[in-house]
Amino acid sequence: MTIRPQTPGRVVPTADKIKTGRPRKLAPRDAADVIGKACATGASKQGVAMALACSTVVLDRWMDEDPALAEAFAHGRERERQTLHSTLYDAATAGNIVAAMFLLKARHGYREGDTGDQANRVSINFSLPGAMSMKDFGVIENEPDNSNKQLSTKSLVRT
Repeated sequence: MTIRPQTPGRVVPTADKIKTGRPRKLAPRDAADVIGKACATGASKQGVAMALACSTVVLDRWMDEDPALAEAFAHGRERERQTLHSTLYDAATAGNIVAAMFLLKARHGYREGDTGDQANRVSINFSLPGAMSMKDFGVIENEPDNSNKQLSTKSLVRT
């Protein structure tokens, strides 16, 4: 089979159009362990990416493609939360009043100066003007030659 030379206007086969770029970076075999340990010790997402020698974009792609990595991230964060909570709880039960108040507020909804649910309610106030005297009532006409005239008390009485 002879290869014909490419001439202008000639349709190029799809196989010739496909260009291969750099291959995608794959997650290392121990990525789940590294992610779990890094998250458990308080690393941010940027810190986890640095531990894996990749960018946060690549780390997000890996976690999207592999649910085990996303689960390792969530479990590592939960282990960090449990460690911090138990440390705070130990301090609160040992007599640290600040730690105890924080736990009461964060876990059990305590509020200082609580006024009930007043802060979350909608308050609507209607301000009505005071009563007007009979002298203050006037008739406004749309015709330019008429001036504002006061109504007589007789026309205001209902029959």
